[in-house]
Amino acid sequence: MLRHWLGRPQAAPLHAQAGHTPQRVLHVGKFYPPYRGGMESFLADLIEQQRANGIDARAVVHGDPLPEDPPWLIRVPVQITLVFAPIALGFPLALHRAIRGFQPDVLHLHMPNNAAFWALIMPAARRVAWVTHWHSDVLISKWDSLLQLCYQVYRPFETKLLRQSAAILATSPPYMAASVPLQRWLFKTLAIPLGLKPLGQGVLEQAQAEAPHLQLWGDARLRVLSVGRLTYYKGFDTLISAVAGFADVQLIIAGEGEQRKELEALIARERAQQGCANVQLLGQVSEAQKHALFNSCDIFALASRERTEAFGLVLIEAMQHGKPCIASDLDGSGMSWVVGQSGSGQCYAPDQVQAWKEAMRQALAAKAQLAGRGLAAQQAADAYFTIGQCERRIAEVYDSILPASERAPAQPQAAAAARPLQVAVVQQAAQWPLLQQWQAAHPESLLLCVDASGQRSPDLQALGGLAQVSLADLGWSEVIALVQRLAAEQALSALSIRSAADLLSETGAEPLPAPPAGWWQRWLARRGVRHLQLGRHALLLRGDEMAAWAGARHALVGGHLFMRSA
Repeated sequence: MLRHWLGRPQAAPLHAQAGHTPQRVLHVGKFYPPYRGGMESFLADLIEQQRANGIDARAVVHGDPLPEDPPWLIRVPVQITLVFAPIALGFPLALHRAIRGFQPDVLHLHMPNNAAFWALIMPAARRVAWVTHWHSDVLISKWDSLLQLCYQVYRPFETKLLRQSAAILATSPPYMAASVPLQRWLFKTLAIPLGLKPLGQGVLEQAQAEAPHLQLWGDARLRVLSVGRLTYYKGFDTLISAVAGFADVQLIIAGEGEQRKELEALIARERAQQGCANVQLLGQVSEAQKHALFNSCDIFALASRERTEAFGLVLIEAMQHGKPCIASDLDGSGMSWVVGQSGSGQCYAPDQVQAWKEAMRQALAAKAQLAGRGLAAQQAADAYFTIGQCERRIAEVYDSILPASERAPAQPQAAAAARPLQVAVVQQAAQWPLLQQWQAAHPESLLLCVDASGQRSPDLQALGGLAQVSLADLGWSEVIALVQRLAAEQALSALSIRSAADLLSETGAEPLPAPPAGWWQRWLARRGVRHLQLGRHALLLRGDEMAAWAGARHALVGGHLFMRSA
């Protein structure tokens, strides 16, 4: 292996020109429609859009095969469900066959999904670039000891999967910032909002045809709709208690789940105590019925109480139908961010019944303005949350992690102002505040701090916005790969790697020179190999030299870096 690496450079293998051979993307999902859920709806829309744009997208998911399934969709039957996780004994074989037969360029893993972990033990899968779509953290109630125990088994695999991923996609900036598992990997994480395909004429016609069969709304002045599985985290009990006592407000909840009996009992209690609770649990509805309900309501409500509601794709559905939304103002969730983008909704504290009662009063008082707010919500859905926009950004991520010969043709972009990148190796905890001061004094420079102190890194707030990676989490090889990626993708005027002490003590623009090369370093240099002792020797690159270094191969022995142009 070392002899091959030190041997003479060989020509890169020939590839078909980009655009002649479509990119091949294999999605590993949890389920797929007609199974109901936000992740499933998004996956279906994404694959449809990718295939329409020339990407050969396929999927392996759980579920029983259906006669109408297309050939690119593989469903694997589930034998048992263990703590909400489907277990399909045939999944590893199905995934292995799909990778071997399809030979994808990208493996797109949708999490949380325990079946995605099978890729960790498949050599063929590990040779493919991974994109992990982080739809939600695995959130465990402190009262559920069984789930806590299961997550202790799940978590190491989750960490290994994130480490292996070339890129991670979060669904909103707030969720990315609040997700504990993602904090170690923010350097390769992007926030790309989810999107849905626009409502087609056929969908609207089906909804209109279904409307006469859904004579559900009474004479109430305010018709409130909520949609979702009847489960604890959705906060339907808060909504029921909020509308209780309002004779002019009617609430319809569409969905089925394990909490139905508790919610029915709550409705009965509220009617007895408040005199009225105009609430109907409609149960499971068809797609056409769901769209008919969206068309006929006045306002949509989502009162989820936990970050399991990571984005609230159902909010986008309501906005597409021109309905204003009220949602929980839940820290770390994307719900309030989505409503904020619409500029036409309101957010209220989760679990606070009085706050949600006030929401109903405000909606009643502003009944005449709801249609106008709904129009603004519809415009926001078309402007920010279409599957076309989402797919284009995901395609850009694919291109960024694939070899240059396999990327889609680049689109011309306006040149960005070039900035120098300083990589500082931190050896002492006392250097952190000094680096914050250095960054404030040099706003024209990009600073990446590599924590090699062996101590616990300060928390993100204490770092004051410093970009930081730790050798406790990443090896030097991964850090160098990150720096190479930044050098290749960012508009940089120069690149330097040096100790934080050298950076802080500099008086000019140049780093301290490296010591004179020994005989073995000169021998390597004659063969095109450059040596750098990370954290001790300084490296400064500019212009063509930096571009060549960005595409170079590297090998590491301890803290010694050996680089050779590809």
